[in-house]
Amino acid sequence: MKHSEYGISVYPDFYGPSELSAQIERAAKLGYTRCFTSIQLGNLGFEHTKTDADKDFQFLFDLCDKHGLIVHADINDRVLKQLGGSPSDLSVIAKMKIKVLRLDGGFSDLDVAVMTKNPFGIKIEDNSSMVHDPASRINTIKTHGDLTHYVACHNFFPRNDTGLSFETTVELASLYAAHGIQNGVFIASLTSPNDLNASGTGVPTVEDHRYTPPHVAFSELRNTGLFDIILFGDSVPDQEELEAVAHAAKLDYVEIPVWLDKSLPEVQRKLVTETHLWSRPDQPERLIRATQTRRQLNIQAHHCLNRPAYSITIDNVLSNRYEGELQIMLQDLPPSPVANVIGQVKPYGLRLLQQILAQRLPFNLKEE
Repeated sequence: MKHSEYGISVYPDFYGPSELSAQIERAAKLGYTRCFTSIQLGNLGFEHTKTDADKDFQFLFDLCDKHGLIVHADINDRVLKQLGGSPSDLSVIAKMKIKVLRLDGGFSDLDVAVMTKNPFGIKIEDNSSMVHDPASRINTIKTHGDLTHYVACHNFFPRNDTGLSFETTVELASLYAAHGIQNGVFIASLTSPNDLNASGTGVPTVEDHRYTPPHVAFSELRNTGLFDIILFGDSVPDQEELEAVAHAAKLDYVEIPVWLDKSLPEVQRKLVTETHLWSRPDQPERLIRATQTRRQLNIQAHHCLNRPAYSITIDNVLSNRYEGELQIMLQDLPPSPVANVIGQVKPYGLRLLQQILAQRLPFNLKEE
């Protein structure tokens, strides 16, 4: 399973040195390795923002350097010129300790190619979905630049209803990955202040993720095998969210969020939550089968009820050699005398189910 790096977004436009320090330090303690910021929010018309990279930005860059976080800084051609740089001269960017320069418009294919040959090792990051002709840009870099210093990262969308579909996000990332180019993407916090858009909710790439717990969004994106860097787009995720994403990033399996019956015997609860499971390779049409829990316990018939889509069952003693098999319904099914209904997958875990089908990924059930 791919292990994606995970990062935060920090905006000196809205926070002073003490708050910036707190954000970076708590992220670094949890293993976060990337920090996105923008030094052009004022140029883009965001409210209550700065129009130049003042001392608070350099304080952030120095802080990230101290704690080992790689800075991704968002600029356009006008901002680069204001800073005293150009496509052929990124020395001012190097002095600021920016390791990844994210381009947000105003640069030609040749400009980008020239920037990838900078002598400072600065990676040049394109806004994935805003490149008019990715194939042309990539070919130009291959001919006139250095593709090993070129990366791609999706945009984020502070305004509700403007994010990409999951499918489009994956399709574009696949295009870049086919050329060996690293991909980045943003997830939303459900708790952060709405600094980038007071009327919005969250700052994700994928619209579906605007109200999805960030650790689930992280897992969905990581499971595609396409995203090397996954960042919070919001300013200040809370500690619980930061910890949950850091936890998900270290797993070698998928955690499926579920409710389990409160009356479920504790030995059965431990069995179904502590066993690493695989969906069988001979994928049934109607359900997911995991056989790793078979014949572990004596399971009496109980709650042999209707099995609505995404309900979880465990086979009871009447199922003979199948006793203990765990199943997750993919469609509504009637009661079965051999299947005890023990729980339900939470609605925000449904895409994860599709990703574990037919032994593609190992999984555990997690109550949350």
